[in-house]
Amino acid sequence: MKRTISLIMVIQFLIYFGFSMIIPVIPQLVEEMGVSTTHMGWLLAVYSLASFLSAPFFGRLSDRFGRRPILLYGLLAFSFSFLIFGMFIDVLWILYISRLIGGAASGALYTATTSMVADITPRETRTKYMGLLGMCVGMGFIFGPGVGGLLADISLSLAYYMTTVVIIGALLFSIFKIEETYRPGNTAGKNITLPSEYFIRPVGILLITTFFLMVTMSGMESTFQLLGIERIDITPAEMGALFFIGGIFNAIVQGGVIRKLKDGQEYPMMVLGQGLALIAFIMLPFMNSLIYAGICIVLLMSGHALVRTLVTSMITKEAADHEVGRLTATSYSLDSLGRIFGPVVFNLLFIVTPGTPFWFGAGLTIFTTYFIFQYYRKRRKMA
Repeated sequence: MKRTISLIMVIQFLIYFGFSMIIPVIPQLVEEMGVSTTHMGWLLAVYSLASFLSAPFFGRLSDRFGRRPILLYGLLAFSFSFLIFGMFIDVLWILYISRLIGGAASGALYTATTSMVADITPRETRTKYMGLLGMCVGMGFIFGPGVGGLLADISLSLAYYMTTVVIIGALLFSIFKIEETYRPGNTAGKNITLPSEYFIRPVGILLITTFFLMVTMSGMESTFQLLGIERIDITPAEMGALFFIGGIFNAIVQGGVIRKLKDGQEYPMMVLGQGLALIAFIMLPFMNSLIYAGICIVLLMSGHALVRTLVTSMITKEAADHEVGRLTATSYSLDSLGRIFGPVVFNLLFIVTPGTPFWFGAGLTIFTTYFIFQYYRKRRKMA
């Protein structure tokens, strides 16, 4: 089991290292093409939209045919999306097609890797291994943008070609090293639709929580730099440094704190994570220095790492063996939907006053904490 999880962790790191390499490139690309900066937002949005639509489809397929085929398909499609982006980097409509393919592939990859870990870990230790998986995501996001920024100084296309190579490497690694973790039976469902029946069960509360968590986090990410420019004239380099530090704390929380938790200890840690995020959102409207901003970003990213990973772990614990794929895919679908709505809502609120989106984020954090409380209250009643 540990060997398989170690291999999945390597793949997870490579996926998000490759994906995050292109983050510093998109703003410069839009500027050099001479098109409206709104395309930067839309190129990000269509990716999330494709993830939202595709994840339930791949979740159902993984429960029917197994995880490994979905993982291999996702890696192949993911690498292809970066390849055509690099080859046609000055053709805007092809860039949109590339992002749609990449978003759909990400739905397959998240479903496959998360379901694989859920398949082979007992309930008592699942939170630990989900934390390690999350740590690999965080490490990928720490190192990817730095490498991408260096490659962009040579050529904008180079980051996309290198990402293609990295993901193909992960694909070859998976073909020879990763074995199937799930043997589907005849009970696996055949209707590839969003499993709306989950929302009338206690796990539905966790699924809704996933949506609001991502609305809050993605909204903050899209407006944090705007607030920094408004209040302390923050530079892109300083912003990158802050998110690098925040990413390190994210990885520490996931790989250190969460992996030491035992079954049944999730609830107080979720409340702690929400408390850290709440403090940061209350502090943000009063940003007055780079150190102050750094404290806020560390609190936000540490709190989100705690809650998001633990919610994912609890969702997999709620699933029967033949529906792990569908349930994790539904979670990722709502996660992607949150990434669509969060930046839009927070940026509209930023127009009102720079501090408004962060007061809204504080209120949304309290609201989401209430959902977590309701989940555990219903669970206790059913026990």
